Amino acid sequence: MEVLLQIAPPVQLARPACLVWYAGDPCDQRIQQYRQQLEDQQRQAWQTSITTRYEKQIADQQKQISGQQVQIRTLQARIDSQTLEALRSEARSRSFIDGIGVIIGIGLAFLFVVAAFRRLAQHSPSDSEPSHAAFPGR
Repeated sequence: MEVLLQIAPPVQLARPACLVWYAGDPCDQRIQQYRQQLEDQQRQAWQTSITTRYEKQIADQQKQISGQQVQIRTLQARIDSQTLEALRSEARSRSFIDGIGVIIGIGLAFLFVVAAFRRLAQHSPSDSEPSHAAFPGR
């Protein structure tokens, strides 16, 4: 619960129009009260002016902070989207490179199989040559 202070407008104080005969007489007391009230009124006016100025500064700073928080959230969202896009792009690049690697790997494996088959085909006995198994004595 917030308590609002109502500050009354300054009342024009009238200086007592009496003559002081001795310290502490009723006129002296009224003059001291007048001075005290005048001091209190000046202090209150000063506090009010300072408080008002600082409340305005605080309100302005709170508006500025709110604006900055909105900017921070906007920038954070932009950073998040850019980070996500960069990660997606990197994933696409990696998958492309991985795909090329797979294609090269399959091609090399195919070439290895073809080379091995040709090598085996060159060293296998042909139909025109006699087999060593057919002539065991030789």
